[in-house]
Amino acid sequence: MSANVVKRRKKMQPSTVVASVEQAAIVLPNVAIDVVRLQTYVGKLRCGRSFLNLVLINVATGINQHRLRQMRLQGEGNADIISLYSETEKIGALQKQTIARLEKLFKAVLKNEAFWEQTATWILTRLDQWKSQRRMPADCSIPGILSVETDSTLPEEEAWQESIVMSACAFYTAGEWLRNLDLSGFSVEDVEKLLGIRSTDSSVTDPVLFEGRELERVATGYPILTGAQALINSQWEDGEYPYWKKLVGDGFIQHNIVRQSSTNQQFELVPGKAAWEIIQQFGPEAAYVLLIFSSYATDSDEPWEQQLRIKGTDLIKLFGWDKRTDINLGQKLKKIGHLVELVCSLSVLISNINVGANRYNVARGAMWLLEELEYAGQLALTVDEDQPGSIHYGAGDPDELYIKVRPGSWTEKFLNAKDLNGGKEALCQYGYLAKSTLQINPYRQRLASKLAIFLTIMSRIRRDGRYEVGTLLERLEPKELMETVKNSKQRRNTLITQWDNALLTLHELGWQIDFDAATYPKCIRPDWSLTDEPEQLRTRPRNWLFIWLKAIVTIKPTVLIQEKLGAARSSSKQRSEPLALSDDSSERSRVVTGAELLVALDAKGWSKAHLAKTLGVDRSLITRWVKGERVIQPKHQNQIQALLEF
Repeated sequence: MSANVVKRRKKMQPSTVVASVEQAAIVLPNVAIDVVRLQTYVGKLRCGRSFLNLVLINVATGINQHRLRQMRLQGEGNADIISLYSETEKIGALQKQTIARLEKLFKAVLKNEAFWEQTATWILTRLDQWKSQRRMPADCSIPGILSVETDSTLPEEEAWQESIVMSACAFYTAGEWLRNLDLSGFSVEDVEKLLGIRSTDSSVTDPVLFEGRELERVATGYPILTGAQALINSQWEDGEYPYWKKLVGDGFIQHNIVRQSSTNQQFELVPGKAAWEIIQQFGPEAAYVLLIFSSYATDSDEPWEQQLRIKGTDLIKLFGWDKRTDINLGQKLKKIGHLVELVCSLSVLISNINVGANRYNVARGAMWLLEELEYAGQLALTVDEDQPGSIHYGAGDPDELYIKVRPGSWTEKFLNAKDLNGGKEALCQYGYLAKSTLQINPYRQRLASKLAIFLTIMSRIRRDGRYEVGTLLERLEPKELMETVKNSKQRRNTLITQWDNALLTLHELGWQIDFDAATYPKCIRPDWSLTDEPEQLRTRPRNWLFIWLKAIVTIKPTVLIQEKLGAARSSSKQRSEPLALSDDSSERSRVVTGAELLVALDAKGWSKAHLAKTLGVDRSLITRWVKGERVIQPKHQNQIQALLEF
């Protein structure tokens, strides 16, 4: 987006769309209305949304009229358009998302009670006038006006009259709003972005990831972490609507399976057996798609407003499938499309609980809104054997797939670049994805692909890279696995072999892997990590499983990724931490925030109660630290940094 477009968008923020409520409302006659009746009608207007939706539809139509006028001046428009409304609807400018975007522009007006009172007064005054004079008020007779649905609770005649007056009011209100938008400085392209009109040229896609580089920045907020785990570890719970759930602080994040509607962006939860059929198709390849979407989502300051446009052939190259010969291009594209549908079947429910304020809030939505999967290919000429003279064209195998998805509304809280200090890194929601991670074959190296996916996200959270083997396996594998390996010698031998091979794969891709000397004895380390060790040291003891699961391994990403993460943290620290006043101003002490404390506790697997017991303080103090209600004092800062290895 050009700098000019950004500047113009700033001009249209909700607080500056109109100078005052009076400018946004239509002119009122000097007529008194009963207060109770007025407030009742205000409630009806605000709760019913029919009036507001019609205002916004008129606004969208008016904006499109400005667009068409500009196109005609440039010699690009069609002067034979019969219905402006039909044309506006046809180009998708009346879709729910566009209407919702326009509503945000007028948020300041809609929150003001005076606007609603003036609107209700205008409508009620004309209804009274119609009733007393027994004819339609002159300013309500507008040819071709769009109308709201009639109120089924009113008598037919009254409902019809109310519909006419309310529609006229919506028409005039939209006119006032449009005048205050001042579209004169907007180009056709700017207006089309405002309306959310999708380009008719499907070939216009986002830049290819990893073009000339081996790393890309990737979003790594909690919903990304839990979403990736939900796709790779099979730890779903049964119920009417199967779910995957993780406790986070005093709340939780939950994923369900949803079915989306391509026409209105609505979704519905998928129950029981149908949901399990989808869950069983999850795996690392679907998680790769999730990471790719998450990487594209970092390119915008407002990702919830961004449509991702990706070519299927680009994903084929990223996954290394272009070298596969067992399936043709059409089959590869259909497989990509299926993976996209799997990722877009994942919903996210975020529950926050504030015990101190005795409040909670829950938000559920689709993680990724699937707007379109468009397959393209050549038409194939077909001749009917029974009728040699009958020739027709049929669709051949696709040679391209155009994917159009949009990040869900959860990104407004977790990927909002303006939320803290005006900088993305200040949110600590971004890590780095290596191209090589996406090319680990999950069929031959399933555990390696799972490790790479999980640790790509965790490398931003867990800076020291230290993990217990058992903890990692619990995050990546089904719950039943550990019971199986305890009871089956063959299964546990297979598992440790898979583990050793997975670490070797990461090692060969540049990950840094070290084994803790105190907890990870050489007798159970991978053979590839040992050099010139006597044979007897490699014989596993009888209780090796318990030792191995408690062993500590340090896994860090490549040196380049570590350098980038370090630079991002330093940049974030400089912006977010005030200069400490001390005798030596050249030194600044590390200050752990409540948010960082919560992340560190989760990464180490500690509860607040456990930390409170270790520090010898009340659990409520830990909660206040996390919520930012109390500052962590220097004494506890030092203890926390030592315990949680900051």
